Amino acid sequence: MDFKKEFLKYFKYWPWFAVSLILFGGGAYYYIGAVSPSYETSALINIDTKKPKDAEIIGTNNVKKDKEEDLEEEKMFITSNDFLSTIITDLKLNINYYEKGYLDNKVSYDIPFEVKSLVSNDSLPQMAYNVKIVEQGFIVNEVSTEKRYMIRNHTSSRVFKNIPFTIELTSKAKKNILNYLDKEYVVTLEPTGIALKNLKAALNVVSYDSPNTNLLLSHIGNNPALSVKILDKLIESLDKDIVDNKQKKFTKTISYLNQRIAVFTKEKDSIESIKENYLSNNNIYVLDQYIAAKTTEKTTTTANSLLNEKQIALTRFAIDDIRKSGSTSVLGTDYNLDLPSVSSMLANYNTRLMESEVLLQRAQKNNPTYLSLMEQLKIQKQTILNTLGDYLNHLNQTNVVNKLEQDNAVTEAKSIPTKDKELGNINNNLSLKEETYLALLQRREEAILNGAVLESNLSILDSPQTNYSAIFPKPKPFMLGAILFGFLLPLGFIYLTLQMDSKIHNEEDIQGKLDDIPFLGTIPKIHVSKKLENSATSRSIIAEATCTLFSNISYLLPHKEDKKGNILLFCSSIQGEGKSFCAYHNAITISNLNRKVLLIGADLRNPQLHDYFNVEKSTLGLSNFLSNKNEDWKSFVVKEPNSSENLDILFSGKIPPNPTQLLTNSNFEILLEEAKNLYDFIIIDTAPVQVVSDTLNFSSLADVTLYIVKSNYSDKRSLSQLKNFVKKGQLKNVGIVINGINEKNAYGYGYTYSYKEEKKEKKSWFKIA
Repeated sequence: MDFKKEFLKYFKYWPWFAVSLILFGGGAYYYIGAVSPSYETSALINIDTKKPKDAEIIGTNNVKKDKEEDLEEEKMFITSNDFLSTIITDLKLNINYYEKGYLDNKVSYDIPFEVKSLVSNDSLPQMAYNVKIVEQGFIVNEVSTEKRYMIRNHTSSRVFKNIPFTIELTSKAKKNILNYLDKEYVVTLEPTGIALKNLKAALNVVSYDSPNTNLLLSHIGNNPALSVKILDKLIESLDKDIVDNKQKKFTKTISYLNQRIAVFTKEKDSIESIKENYLSNNNIYVLDQYIAAKTTEKTTTTANSLLNEKQIALTRFAIDDIRKSGSTSVLGTDYNLDLPSVSSMLANYNTRLMESEVLLQRAQKNNPTYLSLMEQLKIQKQTILNTLGDYLNHLNQTNVVNKLEQDNAVTEAKSIPTKDKELGNINNNLSLKEETYLALLQRREEAILNGAVLESNLSILDSPQTNYSAIFPKPKPFMLGAILFGFLLPLGFIYLTLQMDSKIHNEEDIQGKLDDIPFLGTIPKIHVSKKLENSATSRSIIAEATCTLFSNISYLLPHKEDKKGNILLFCSSIQGEGKSFCAYHNAITISNLNRKVLLIGADLRNPQLHDYFNVEKSTLGLSNFLSNKNEDWKSFVVKEPNSSENLDILFSGKIPPNPTQLLTNSNFEILLEEAKNLYDFIIIDTAPVQVVSDTLNFSSLADVTLYIVKSNYSDKRSLSQLKNFVKKGQLKNVGIVINGINEKNAYGYGYTYSYKEEKKEKKSWFKIA
């Protein structure tokens, strides 16, 4: 690929690129300055889900999983409609203020007036109003209907039927009202639904880094100060809501405990009344010492047996629990066993286990110290189990003894009324109720204490801050994008235009399509006033081009022994490609080289040569001779006084009704045979070959056929037709000439014949090709 040629192909349209870059670059620069940029304001908070558990005074024996929880519920709450609606109401986000701009309304940080809504936020219309401050008051224009209202007095609370608000100056503006006169502002109103939708679109709540309890709150808007207020208000409302929810929870807990305490108080009083009645009715208080002693003995043995069985159950539970625990699990320390040594051993075991976990954090599991410590823990755990096993055996033995003593006491107390057993049941129930009653009282006191020290678990890690690097429009990328688009748009248009262009422009468009047909040269495009400047001494661009063309034609001329003249046939595909122009100038150039030339106008249908010699179309010529062979064609030959003496012209004559029949009779061939003896060159200007068949009927008489195509005019498809003519032998010894080449559009094939005294033709810069 010839990069220079490709570059020149597009560089010629540099004004297009310049104008496009100026338009898009300038438009982007103006747009950046005219619109309000969007900024991102963000804040970082932490909501510690563990903090409420750590702050609880209530002690529990349940084992709770220490697991971090995400904040999906908090995220949903923050973005909920009810929560955000309170933000909109508190900050009056239904009403927005701007400075009026030509392209877009800009956010103003100094609004001299305040608008107060007369209706509820949900009933506000979605409207925009232009507000102008004048000496008399305010001029309010409704944008959609263009209705104009005059509100007199800057502190007036006058209500208009179609304006859902009142307006008055701020205290600051009242002191310096002259600074705001004739300035225009825009006030927009939105119902809560629209404002809520806009706030949700601008607000973003995401988990930030680790732990999952961190939340990043961000708000994108044109007013950084308002964005900071929104985030501050959001954090404040969220913090208050967390505290309120906790307060509600503790209030409900205390209320429930009070209800349960009242119920158990009644039940306890009822059981005590039953016991009192039972003792009184059965005269148990008058039994002799024997009965009292036996009863006491029976009661004592029963209590001991119960306690012993309880200890047995607790011991078995402890053994099972310790056996099920893993090698790295903490053992329980509150089994309520009457064996202080075991509690000490359990506490010691848990302490050693924590040491192993600390060691594991700094070393691998195969560390000798860690392995030794784990082995010791295993032995210590087995020792605890052995101790508990011995204690269980002791309890079982004691239980056997207690059973024997209980049986003896029952046997000895047979004389005690059966009701005494019922009295025991009453006492047990009463004891249970009393224990539950005391537990409820304790839980209520603990709940009250928790409510007294209630605090929020929300903390602010980073206060709301604005990043003043604009989100949109970003100046550098926006300008670069505009410049790139301004460059690519004309480039793409020019590329498509060139790709869709089917016209012939230069030799490059011919190469590869007609390899077997030689390219003879080019004829430049010149101004109409300079067509006749081709004298023997001329150094014009047309003279230089035709001289070069004649030199190339000479190589195609066949060698003749008889030294007769050569016939050059100028033809083209269609009308307007400049075959007459080329024939005329080549005839003058060859005649100026001391060669006798006969220029024949053989286009009998649409003759053009007479225009170059300023003669009438009715001048006698070729058609007169062809229609009457008795005429002498030499009598029709004309000499041009302003041209070379070596040039003779035979015009086409009157336009005949049957040009094809005239050109195919023998008279034309006779004329050419006679002319070859009198002239060195016979140049024939013919009719277009794709329009009529006149030229093809005598083309075989030519020594060289010059096929003329015009730059920016002839279609490339005509080359295929030319190739068919040559292949069929309808055109003989053909060479191609490109006419009308413009130096500026030649992609590197321009002429170097121009001189300082010649002014080049100006071409409109916006014309393609």
